[in-house]
Amino acid sequence: MSLYLGLDGGGTKTTIALLNSEGEELGRGTGGSGNIATNSDEVLLQSVQVAFRVACHSAGLSPQSVQLNAVCAGVAGYSVTARRTPFLHIMEQALPASSTHLCPDYEIAWWGATQGDPGIVVIAGTGAVAYAKDAKGETAKADGLGYLLGDRGSGFNLGLYALRHTLTQLETGKQDRVSQTVLEYTKTRISTELMHWLYSDFSPARVASLAPKIGLLAEEEDIIARSLVVEMARRLRHTVREVRHRLWLPRDIPVYPLGGLWELGSFFRSEFQEPQWLGEGETNIEPEDLAGGRFLLAQPRHDAAYGAGLCAKRLAETEVS
Repeated sequence: MSLYLGLDGGGTKTTIALLNSEGEELGRGTGGSGNIATNSDEVLLQSVQVAFRVACHSAGLSPQSVQLNAVCAGVAGYSVTARRTPFLHIMEQALPASSTHLCPDYEIAWWGATQGDPGIVVIAGTGAVAYAKDAKGETAKADGLGYLLGDRGSGFNLGLYALRHTLTQLETGKQDRVSQTVLEYTKTRISTELMHWLYSDFSPARVASLAPKIGLLAEEEDIIARSLVVEMARRLRHTVREVRHRLWLPRDIPVYPLGGLWELGSFFRSEFQEPQWLGEGETNIEPEDLAGGRFLLAQPRHDAAYGAGLCAKRLAETEVS
């Protein structure tokens, strides 16, 4: 039986999916963190081994007797080029495969969401990136540059905007629901305490943890929260337009939303899909400056671990041909 293994290595867990020659998922398992930039070789090896054993057992297979046709892994930390070769060696040590491949996490997310059909994935969590592929196999990527240089419309971006707004409110002696929510969440009262909260234990994920709070206020029709959420939606729209334009994709190309920020609520999704809200009073905003049209949002067909398995299958078939 032909077997293909997909690996999704994230900051908190490693997920492995086993597929057969028909693309059917036979089993899956999870292990520890799979970020190749932040974890040691020992931790990564253990994460892969644990996930592999669990996946084999869930498929009714013995890890000792399995022979894989191909492995494809998409991992966080892929941009750290010096860590790629060591992780390839780890996979070759832990996974009995004829061929092993490593790629960015957004690529396997695309394979999972689209099953290989033309489309765009827009991943918005702590960071943000858009990735597209057309019918000819041409690809385009926009953003994914990290919180200092990019990640427009990300959870970090939204949290940062909320912090800046709160500092402005404190400086002017005013209070609104957004600033009150931020102060309550951070357990602070004055600007120096808020700055200490930010800088003393800084991480992009910590800033991004404010995003769901702002999203909830936007769902409750708070004007300030909605203005912040609309700004994020427009930034993500701009990123999607970039990859669509580079590949000259049609306007009805499916756009697959992935990542935790899409759980902010229906207002965020609708403003990304087709901007309508122009604010009220002091929050009046200009209509979108670039004609982007209505995006065709589609439900992702599978997750990234399955996508990595499908990618492994396609790569193995290409090698044979």
